[in-house]
Amino acid sequence: MQHTRRPREIFRAFSTTPKMHDSRAVMKLKKIQADYQCEDGRPIYLKGGFFDRILYTSTLVLCFVGFCSTCATIYDLAKPPSWKTKAC
Repeated sequence: MQHTRRPREIFRAFSTTPKMHDSRAVMKLKKIQADYQCEDGRPIYLKGGFFDRILYTSTLVLCFVGFCSTCATIYDLAKPPSWKTKAC
């Protein structure tokens, strides 16, 4: 009978959810969640503070630069060859 008890104990160890202790990390996470959920008029992508503002601004700038370079490439490829070099 001992040989059937051991697999059940192992299965139970993996199938049950461990107890969650209220540590400082959990309390800090709950505070951050509460800060993100409060209604203060700011968009969610800027509620992280200064780092989020830097990340958002740099993303917008890089998207604009990429869009401009894409338009310049399409314009260069669309020109006829006579515009690209001087024909003699």
